[in-house]
Amino acid sequence: MEQEQLQEILSAFGLHFQKITSFFDTSHGKEDQRLNYILDDTYVLKVHSQRSIWEERLQQISRLIGRYRSIGIYCPRLIPTLKGPLSCAYALDGVMHTCFVEEYAIYPVCNEGVQLDRKEVVSHLGVLAANFTGVDLSDNYDMWSLFDLSPLDAPYGMDEKQSNAAMLTDALEQAGLSSLAEKVRVFNDTMRQEIRKSYRSLPRCVYQGDLNNSNYLHKDGHFAGLIDFNLSGTDVNINEFVNETNWFPTSEEFDSMTVPEILDSIPIRQAETMEVILANYRLNDAERHFMPFYRGICDLFQYPNVCMMMDWLKHPDRREKTVQLIEGLLRQTD
Repeated sequence: MEQEQLQEILSAFGLHFQKITSFFDTSHGKEDQRLNYILDDTYVLKVHSQRSIWEERLQQISRLIGRYRSIGIYCPRLIPTLKGPLSCAYALDGVMHTCFVEEYAIYPVCNEGVQLDRKEVVSHLGVLAANFTGVDLSDNYDMWSLFDLSPLDAPYGMDEKQSNAAMLTDALEQAGLSSLAEKVRVFNDTMRQEIRKSYRSLPRCVYQGDLNNSNYLHKDGHFAGLIDFNLSGTDVNINEFVNETNWFPTSEEFDSMTVPEILDSIPIRQAETMEVILANYRLNDAERHFMPFYRGICDLFQYPNVCMMMDWLKHPDRREKTVQLIEGLLRQTD
């Protein structure tokens, strides 16, 4: 977009700028454009397709940002237009887009050279849940959600974990491991049937929903805040906790550890990280009962874990060990 077009949009917010500092195109194809302009290192103007963001959704995000800020997690605010709404419409190539403005973050985004302590990052989840469980729940669901579909999952008619389970069973079938594939299907169905009994009554909260390095803000190597609330949404608290504390071996760890060592490490590593969340959030009896079922699904069907196992199955020297690991994970909730 030309500078004059950007200034025209920015004028709806009562703002002006001198130069475009940076530009990022995070579009998901022609039907889902996401143009992001950093202006004077002061504002971030976002011009997105109306299918990806709209006024009501921005209002939800703004309220959620306020909750994060209230518990000490810095998040850039959304800046309202002069007329009050958080967005204005603009025609780009004959198609109407939603335009909105964020403050430019006061802390830098993490890059590949900065690795934050995971416990530092996730500890706020317990504080958020303790303060805002059941409060102003979003009609959007976050990407970890089971059964209730996130916007990313809706086109496929199934939640991400169900899709990942299908990927793993297909890979096992292709590897000639039909018996193990069937055991995985039965395990997935059993875990889901148990959770379905009461998942709608389990405590839930709204979360940023995408805790990864590209969305972390840091100060002197310590976690300081978050950006990017596009995937935010409601989720069952224990599901969020389990997903964000999941541990799975890297390929190097897989090669150097025995299967019993890996199976012992998975719950131990998770418990160590979970401890900082539960320091601020008290589980009720139902949450304690259902957490192992959520954990069983997460351990086997979290996307990076599935990708790892699918890759290991292709290597003759890792195949049998991968089978043993999967069989061990199937027994973890016995």
